[in-house]
Amino acid sequence: MDRAHRRIAIAIAIAFVALGVLALAATACSSDGSTSSSSSTTPTVIVTTSILGDVVENIVGDAAEVEVLMPAGVDPHEFELSAAQAAAMQEADVIVANGLGLEAGMVDALDAAEGAGVPVYEVAPPLDPLPLGDAAAEDQGRSGLDPHVFTDPRRMADGVEDITAALGEEVPALATETVRARADAYAAEVRGVDAGVEEELAAIPEDQRVLITNHEVFSYFAARYGFEVVGTVIPSGTTLAEPSSQELSDLADTIREYDVPAIFADASSPTELAEALADESGVEVEVVPLFSESLGEPGSGADTYLGMVQTNADAITAALSGGSS
Repeated sequence: MDRAHRRIAIAIAIAFVALGVLALAATACSSDGSTSSSSSTTPTVIVTTSILGDVVENIVGDAAEVEVLMPAGVDPHEFELSAAQAAAMQEADVIVANGLGLEAGMVDALDAAEGAGVPVYEVAPPLDPLPLGDAAAEDQGRSGLDPHVFTDPRRMADGVEDITAALGEEVPALATETVRARADAYAAEVRGVDAGVEEELAAIPEDQRVLITNHEVFSYFAARYGFEVVGTVIPSGTTLAEPSSQELSDLADTIREYDVPAIFADASSPTELAEALADESGVEVEVVPLFSESLGEPGSGADTYLGMVQTNADAITAALSGGSS
């Protein structure tokens, strides 16, 4: 081989080595922390409900891949996991759940994931949970505590801080100033919406600040904003229970006693019972849907947690103050 050919051969070899180096570099983390899909180190956070999914996404941004198990519009009391979802839970870096029995169909899968070494953080238990009524506590099962803390945004602002701390403790990649700054900004936004809702609801006269709901779901809302829940169509913390005819008759009497203008039903649950009760009461009662346990579909006004809070406040204000919000 002459000198010219040797030079060409050396150049080709160098080129192949350079390509190999570039290929290796492409599979490694870049300077900004991004990775290729083949060796990704982006943590995976699995979240049970659509409400908490939106909250967690606002906290972590693109610092984690957030997978939400329940789609919008699903009743969490009736939701059942797929086999693929149950398997994915055991591969997550951390799971964020509501707790206190809300995810009734996921208890075994959550226990299995935790047994496999996946940290499971439950949002509701540290947020000063309220007790359920006697019948509701019996139906709810293990805790006897109300899981619906998210109907009080002031509690959920505290929950944002708790979730952030738990994520940072369990997943070092999420213990960053960027994540903390996002969480602080979002918690401030939640508190801002809470203050606006408090001002809006203050326009409802004292004697009209009563609620009848589809099931026991708005106790936190009532405690936060000065309402009284005078009855529930289903005397339970879950939509899986059914009221007796005597309970419906008694609730019809309550509607007449308090001159209640509206029954608030869950947008994610059937309203037949609420409509039947409205018919039985013998007075004109509107059935008003609220987004209580799931976000709404895009365009509903409740496809984010903050949108849900505001949309519900607008609906309650309109129903209890003669139609003006």
